[in-house]
Amino acid sequence: MGEIRKQVLQSSFLSYVGFLIGAANTYFFARAGFFTTEQYGLTQVILSLSQIIAPLATLGMTGFMNRFFPYYQSHLDNKKNDMLMLTVLVSGIGIVLMFVGCFIFEPLVIRKFQAKSPLLVEYYYWTLLFAFFFTLFTLLESYLYTLKRSVLPSFMKETFYRLCVTILIALYLFRVIDFGIFVVLFCCTYLLIVAILLVYLVKTKQFHFATSFSSVTKRFKKNIRVYVSYVYTGLAVNSIARQIDTIALAGGQNLATTGIYSLNQFVAAIIQVPYRGVIAVAGPHIAEGWKNKNYQEIARIYQRSSINLLLIGAFLFCNIWLNYDDGLKVVHIDNDFAAGKTVFLLLGICNVFELSTGSNSALLSTSPAWRFEFYSGLLLLALSIPSNIFAAKFYGMDGVAFVTSATLVLYNIVRLIFIWLRFKMWPFTVKTIYAILLLLACHLITWYLLSDMHSLLGIILRGLLFSTIFFAGVFYLKLTPDLTQFLEVMKKRLMKKK
Repeated sequence: MGEIRKQVLQSSFLSYVGFLIGAANTYFFARAGFFTTEQYGLTQVILSLSQIIAPLATLGMTGFMNRFFPYYQSHLDNKKNDMLMLTVLVSGIGIVLMFVGCFIFEPLVIRKFQAKSPLLVEYYYWTLLFAFFFTLFTLLESYLYTLKRSVLPSFMKETFYRLCVTILIALYLFRVIDFGIFVVLFCCTYLLIVAILLVYLVKTKQFHFATSFSSVTKRFKKNIRVYVSYVYTGLAVNSIARQIDTIALAGGQNLATTGIYSLNQFVAAIIQVPYRGVIAVAGPHIAEGWKNKNYQEIARIYQRSSINLLLIGAFLFCNIWLNYDDGLKVVHIDNDFAAGKTVFLLLGICNVFELSTGSNSALLSTSPAWRFEFYSGLLLLALSIPSNIFAAKFYGMDGVAFVTSATLVLYNIVRLIFIWLRFKMWPFTVKTIYAILLLLACHLITWYLLSDMHSLLGIILRGLLFSTIFFAGVFYLKLTPDLTQFLEVMKKRLMKKK
């Protein structure tokens, strides 16, 4: 677990730095007098559409790399390794088909969004350009993850991208560019990121592009074809299901409501930052575990990721919820955004639960039962699309937040049960119960003692009190060995410096 822990810490650190920058960006988007709620809503819809288009365009090749890389690596030298060539070839076909489809269905998009979200129609082609560059990035990101070089793509996605947006916001606020130029440059940010990753791969001699199909590809071609078809559909439906809330609001309400929802969705997403780092790092190790039939190691990663993610996610959620109202006032967020408090509550609780299930996604997608990823994705899609469209039209953003949370919780429960029945692996232990009780106690004590204190001082005191009780409890109850090991490593480093 040492290598995994090190990479997770690095990736999580970069993710949180990125989220701090992203929080600053969101603040500028949401502060009264800077951007309108419609303009902010447009940027979020662009991101959501791209996250739907990317998995559709790659034709499941990101999953292929994660699943089959150990076989290519162990049987082929670099010159004969055609994994990247196969990925580019298949994904290239998918990208062409996807964007041809986007052009064909443009009239439908105009009819659906013209009345309530005219900005989206105005910048439709630029949205497609953003999606194209984002698709290329997802391919390079997955390739680097399989090489166990997760730090650079994490930095580019979580930190560098947001720095680019910060620069664009500054240019807009200082009237160097207008909003039209802002959107154009915003949609080209991933072009720069893709170029940097390509240069890195070439310079480190990891860009291996064979000119013919290898013996591994020929041997596993049937397995690859079946696997990719299932994973592709699973990834596609999962992405659609997870982004349909934003798209449904843009169509059923307007971009202003979408902007309010997206701000609170962003705050709730802070809770999930550790998940990205854990999955990016643990995924290749779990795939290797399946290959070597090291089930004990897989189960250990599963349980360890569960308790760690639960503790971190719930810690963040409780701190944000305790300070939600005062936080909006202190940073002078536009009053319109306070209407999304219930959205944050529902999505935040959902995210904490999802974190508590640990690395179940990586476990399933690389396991012999990977087909279940496809079937569970279909379930999520079948529940999400009609419920979100209905809720967006009749119950607004609170209704969308409720059905989104309910479907994701049900989706994860089904996956938990399947993993237990199929592999006899379970992420929860008695420490999970202790962790939940500790978090409830910390929250109630902090709320009881300091709920009447407001302003910045109240935020600081509540944060300090909650954090002190929480970390003392985690350490005393020995809820996670990673905290103890981390403190021991830090102690040794400090002793060496002395």
